[in-house]
Amino acid sequence: MAKAYTVTSDPFYINGSVTESGANTYTEIQISAPLDSLNREGLLVHAVYFTGSTPDLVPGATSRIDLQVTTTSKTGIVNANDANLLAQREAITSGGVAEFSGPHIKDMVANTDSFSSDMQLGIVATDDLYLAILGANQGSAKNGQCRIVCSRIKLSADAYAALVTNELSS
Repeated sequence: MAKAYTVTSDPFYINGSVTESGANTYTEIQISAPLDSLNREGLLVHAVYFTGSTPDLVPGATSRIDLQVTTTSKTGIVNANDANLLAQREAITSGGVAEFSGPHIKDMVANTDSFSSDMQLGIVATDDLYLAILGANQGSAKNGQCRIVCSRIKLSADAYAALVTNELSS
């Protein structure tokens, strides 16, 4: 069986930071990852780590902050079945009359263990990644950051064509 890619670099980091344009407003930034398309270069994503604001404590309500990293631009927070989702984090705080629970952290797809180059979350064949944030029941705009651990790879012609087609048609 032919191999779809060959790793051509040691692992490295790509970082991103996003701040909501207003409280409870979906906001997305583009993270540039210049790739050599003529040589079918891609990124092998090993892990995604998130940090950011803590949800507000709102009496009698649930508040949350969602962060996601995708391979294509989106118009809102996506579900786990989105083919272009690399990683997502939800931070949720539940408020009662006088007591609070949380924040509770739910990571979807992202690797939260110590990094290992054997881990693979996905492959990116186009030049950009997208980091997005959305708060709910927040009193002010919130922010989030990500650190993406990846390696450069050279893709086979078939794998490169399939990945680019998938990313551009989504």
